[in-house]
Amino acid sequence: MRGGGCRAVRKVESGSVTGKPGVDYAVRVISGEARGPLAGVLRVGLSALSLLYRGILVLWLFPYRLGIRKRRRLPCRVISVGNITFGGTGKTPTVRTIAAEMVARGLRPVILSRGHGGGSNSRAAVVSDGNKRLMQAAECGDEPAMLADLLPGVPVVIGKNRWESGQIAIQRFKPDIILLDDGLQYWQLDRQADVVLVNAVEPFGYGHVMPRGALREPASGLRRASVVLITNSDKVSSAQLDDVRNRIAGIAPGKLIVEASHCPVGLRTLAGESLGLDWLSGRPVSTVCSIGTPGLFRDSVAALGANVVRDFSFPDHHLWRSEEIGAIAGEAADAGAEALVTTEKDAVKLPAGELKLPILAVDIKVEFRHRDLVGALLDMVNDVEPKL
Repeated sequence: MRGGGCRAVRKVESGSVTGKPGVDYAVRVISGEARGPLAGVLRVGLSALSLLYRGILVLWLFPYRLGIRKRRRLPCRVISVGNITFGGTGKTPTVRTIAAEMVARGLRPVILSRGHGGGSNSRAAVVSDGNKRLMQAAECGDEPAMLADLLPGVPVVIGKNRWESGQIAIQRFKPDIILLDDGLQYWQLDRQADVVLVNAVEPFGYGHVMPRGALREPASGLRRASVVLITNSDKVSSAQLDDVRNRIAGIAPGKLIVEASHCPVGLRTLAGESLGLDWLSGRPVSTVCSIGTPGLFRDSVAALGANVVRDFSFPDHHLWRSEEIGAIAGEAADAGAEALVTTEKDAVKLPAGELKLPILAVDIKVEFRHRDLVGALLDMVNDVEPKL
């Protein structure tokens, strides 16, 4: 396994999974892991639906490709961070790291997010003014809430229409740069650079577009990238990483390729108290999360020395109910766990209240290996003068 400053991840078996068994079976079907007549029939049906999806996508993009429908341009430089697959690439931690590095360089970034999973994501709204979070996670979505909590000084604005939310961001906060969170497939808005994330562990969505696979669009979408960022590069072998890099170069020749590792740097309680990672060493814990790649999170906690006695995995963006997390804490405590360990994204959604176990969130930092990604992006956008 590759190092890169992070501890190597070792595979552990899940003790118990509470959530959506049907979702787990669906993943096994599209990955090819599920066998038998039923799985085969489902794959044939999903393949037919994938062809329909690709046809709809071609029709949707056709006016943009011909120039009939124009992208709208904000009077501000825009950098998009996105991916070609559904979930699991580490997009939000990457946005956080890029924004923090921009602040350290004296810039004023603002983040625009769709606000997926929130109740108010159809309208433009300010999640954070840079000083405090103004909306609950249930209103704005887990990812914007997490970014608001972890990025003091960086405003976060949500909205289905990114041009409208961008106008609000510019009028209120006068940013130097706008970061478009999950923006690759948002064709309606122009940008000066596209960072496209590819997960080294499962880079190309099992080789098919949805619903047969996990690709949002064909892998040829990588050709729109300014930079291809290979995430979780420390979680595969050197040979596997070389293969991913070569496949990207074959699909999108000449693109800048940067590797990244997602490194745990600490723990914090829901009350904000910080703990060192060594707290986990030798302790029995339960992992609980609702992210795109729950297995990677569970294995990362185990790699930090914890004894994972239960694993509770739910679909991405799951909204936790008080009785649900209470039942999970009870089951984990019965299994001998001393704490529930979760992600920063899930921590902002977990209900406050008395539980049988404390909840600890793992703080993740993205490390860009061998390249100054932010410096490269600033060079790219500074070479383009937006039409105001």
